[in-house]
Amino acid sequence: MYGKVKRLRERGTRLSDRDIAKAPHVEGEVTLAGLGPVLVAQVRDPNFQVGTGLLPQLYEARLTTMHGNKMLFKGEERPQGDTGPAYVQEWAVVVEPR
Repeated sequence: MYGKVKRLRERGTRLSDRDIAKAPHVEGEVTLAGLGPVLVAQVRDPNFQVGTGLLPQLYEARLTTMHGNKMLFKGEERPQGDTGPAYVQEWAVVVEPR
């Protein structure tokens, strides 16, 4: 699905409503795929299927809220991969028609 995505946390701490409102979003193809037993959400540029995502991947991703074309995903972000610390992260997604 194509959508606009905003990260709602910084290093695990929830941003204020004001900071969330002024934060930039990224637009891209939002996918959810199984990596073994773990669900991983990604946002990629739809024009480039190879390469890094537009945001760090969201591991253990789960849909927590859905209303119309808006969704909230919660999971964990691993900025250094599996070797570093993991932080709670939430994505606010607005699905856009293509």
